[in-house]
Amino acid sequence: MKNLLYLCAIVLFTACGSDDPVAVDPIVETTNGITTLDATGTVSEQTAVEAKKIIYGKWNFSNTSRGVANTCTFSYLEFNDEDYIMGFVVDGNSQTIYGSYVLNEDSGTVSSVDLNFYAGTSNLTIATLTDVVVTETNDNFSAVFNVEWSIPENAGFDSCNNLAGEYTAAKEEPMDESTTADADSNHVKLIKTWSLVSVFEEGEDRTDEWYNDPCIIEYDDDTEEQIENCTPATSMTLTFSTYGSYTFVWTGSSSGTKVETEPWSWNDTNQTGFNIGSENQLVRIVSLTDTEAVFSSEGTEVTFSAN
Repeated sequence: MKNLLYLCAIVLFTACGSDDPVAVDPIVETTNGITTLDATGTVSEQTAVEAKKIIYGKWNFSNTSRGVANTCTFSYLEFNDEDYIMGFVVDGNSQTIYGSYVLNEDSGTVSSVDLNFYAGTSNLTIATLTDVVVTETNDNFSAVFNVEWSIPENAGFDSCNNLAGEYTAAKEEPMDESTTADADSNHVKLIKTWSLVSVFEEGEDRTDEWYNDPCIIEYDDDTEEQIENCTPATSMTLTFSTYGSYTFVWTGSSSGTKVETEPWSWNDTNQTGFNIGSENQLVRIVSLTDTEAVFSSEGTEVTFSAN
């Protein structure tokens, strides 16, 4: 059982690509290299570049069952530079969706935001956000927006289609290091998407086993089973969020795309190690540059390259 960097397995879907109608410029950053975290405004009055700053962050929701008899509850929505993470509770079970988002422009300003979902054979738009307004009061940020859903029946959470309507969401506080770290800090270097290069456990190459992870069924009694005729993933990425989320994505497997997301935090002020998951598993930084990261934990060493 591979235990470096992730603890709880959740089988999900991700947008593997996007037919974006708009070419969105890179998100604007502060002087230390972290994305602007305090932007406000009405999205429909902004260009794609400015709108991307406004929606960036983790937005938390409550009381969102919307008459679905608590079948589906909307938990949070986090926008990163190029993708989103969305959390639901469906029939008492937590689900997370990870995909790309599109800023649709009309006459030079953003008219709506589409959330994409990879349904195994094609990339679909499962939700569209309109009338997005972000405000700040006494250093507290909140967003108001309307959402229309179009979740496919085979997604496993199509009951959430009933969650259409207007929402108000509070913005979560970013990690302290996101506002205080300097441009050359490990925190700033870490906040990006990384691609897996290699995995070694006790000196033995285990990279192929990590790519094979989507082909493994894990049971509650800690036993595992290989899915028959399953082909491994062809790529694996790891994204660190400035709001304390990290997300693994396996793509290219015949069993579909697998995603795992957990919280992370720094273990020390020198930023030489970080904790992950509910059990605060410690991961040490062996080396970290703008282009390469090497982590170690419990005899396992993993190397990533920057996307």
